[in-house]
Amino acid sequence: MKYRILFLMFLFTIASLVYGQGCMSASSDEGVNVVGYLQAQYEYQFGENEDTNTFTFNRARMGLVGNIPYDFSYYIMFEFSPNKEGAPYLLDGFITYSRFSPYVSLSLGQFKSPFSLELNTPCQGLYTVKRSEVVNVLASPDRDRGIMFTGNYNDLVKYSFAFMNGTGRESLDDNENKTFAGRVVVSPIEYVNLGVSYKTGTSLSPDPTIEEEDEKTRTAFDLELTYNDFLFQGEYIVAEDIGSHLKGGGD
Repeated sequence: MKYRILFLMFLFTIASLVYGQGCMSASSDEGVNVVGYLQAQYEYQFGENEDTNTFTFNRARMGLVGNIPYDFSYYIMFEFSPNKEGAPYLLDGFITYSRFSPYVSLSLGQFKSPFSLELNTPCQGLYTVKRSEVVNVLASPDRDRGIMFTGNYNDLVKYSFAFMNGTGRESLDDNENKTFAGRVVVSPIEYVNLGVSYKTGTSLSPDPTIEEEDEKTRTAFDLELTYNDFLFQGEYIVAEDIGSHLKGGGD
């Protein structure tokens, strides 16, 4: 068994904190803004047999954001960290039409799945160096390609609904169906946010002899309480997989 200690060494961002799709937003109405985020760290592991330590990059990102007259914006972000498998690669890339904002905006491209409070908290808004293992496993893939609708009504209700391939950022869709993911946050009073997320979709079985598609369903409930400098967050995720992976499904 290994225990891990992580030290955040350097944190850099050149834009404002934005909760939602994209960690950063354009700072002007026209033109291109270059944005970046660098998270270097020292990692020390100690286990039963030997200790190891290394300097790593948890995140090293660079991208472009901007607004196009009229009512269009774009967001492009690449991951360059040498410690990420397959890097460099396109992390996010989508175009947004916001004529009817804040009630509804439409985004098309590759974006973060609108599921889970922790997953949709931008990297510089996290209170830990890494996201929890539960979210990494049950909310995956974290990025996907498709179309998404987002909006809010005052500070009372915020929503995001998306129809996606369901195969993540690296693979093309493997069937005719699409994965649906949605998240709604209700704020009945100023200090309370109640959220619910739902995600469901199908994929081809890795066994070519099986014609029936695998089914995946995820449901999440979250609560956030904020008052002055006090913050409480909690999230519960339920997962069910039916098909060739886990015969009979499971939680």
